[in-house]
Parts: sequence; C-alpha cells; structure tokens
Amino acid sequence: MMKRKVVILLLAAMFCLTACGQPIDEQPTDTPTQEEQDDSDESEDDEKEDEEEDQITDSEDEEPEDSNVGTGDPETPAESSAITVYFSNDDATAFVSEEVQTGELSPEAVLSVLADRGVITSDIEVRDFQITTVDGKASIEIDFNHAFASYVMSMGLTGEYYVIGGVCNTFLDTYGCEQIKITVEGAVLETGHKDYPGYMSTFS
Repeated sequence: MMKRKVVILLLAAMFCLTACGQPIDEQPTDTPTQEEQDDSDESEDDEKEDEEEDQITDSEDEEPEDSNVGTGDPETPAESSAITVYFSNDDATAFVSEEVQTGELSPEAVLSVLADRGVITSDIEVRDFQITTVDGKASIEIDFNHAFASYVMSMGLTGEYYVIGGVCNTFLDTYGCEQIKITVEGAVLETGHKDYPGYMSTFS
C-alpha cells in the first residue's frame, strides 16, 4: 500500500513538471546578471565615444573642397603684339601705314609683316639686331644678309627711298626708338644710288 502511494506521488510530480514546461533545474541560465548588463552598457558607451572621436578626427583631416572646382576661368590665350607697318601708296608719292597683329614681337616678325605688305622680299633675313643708346638716343643697329642689298639695288631711286624708309619707319615705330643704322653682312649699305653709313631717323 505504501509503495503504491509513493508511485502515485512520483507520477503526479512528473505530470506537474511536464505540464509546467521545463524542469526547474533546466531553466535558462543565459540571462545576464545586473553586473554583466552594467559592463555591457559601459562597453557600448565606450565604443560610441571612440566612433565620435574618429569622426571628428576624420573631419579635421579632410581637405576643404575648393568651391571653384569646375568653374575656373578658361585658359587665357597668348597675348599678341601690334606692329604698324609703313609702305608706299599706290603711286609712290607718300607713306601709308597699317596696324597688323602678330603672335610675337621680334625682328623676324617685323620682317614677315614687311614681306607680307610687299616692302621687302621673303628671302631677306636679320643677321644681328641690337638696341643701344647713342648720343642719348634710343637706337637700333640691324644687320641684314646680302639679299637686302640685292633687292634695294634692283629698285629705282624712288623705289629705294620707300623700301629703306618703310624698313626704318616700321622698326623705329615698333621698338619706340629714335634712330636706326642698317648694315649688310657687317658692312655699310651701298646701293649705287646712295650710301648709308650712319644712323637714320623717321622718313617722311
């Protein structure tokens, strides 16, 4: 009789345990304690502070963006120079002038402009070119090749005047000088009509 009661009690206890779900000794034990929760909260706070410090540092390290990027001025074109070229009018009675834009200012550029206007031929070259001061005057000394003398000597007296005058006036005006001396291969220019041993001023 005692044994039957014990068995019934055991069965009743097992039934209660089964009905209640998990046994008491199998209750979950992974719920964090209050101390562990506090440690976790402190760890999360530390991580947040570290992230904020990193963001501040990254912001300071970043270079400020240029507000003008993509809106800069277009490339400035190379400056040109103006040369006023002097040459004879159609009936060879007076000088006329014309302003010409050129990409550079050099004796060769001046010769090119003179050749374009028919004052000289394209085979004429500058061998030497200097700007000096003579007797207090800004002066040009220019030496041409033989082609210059040959061309001038092929002209009549009037034609020679306007060729020499056109060359002198154009160079004097371009470089802002008062007088010019022309030589050919280092020697005095002699045309058969006239010799040109010294400095010349503007032709009228």
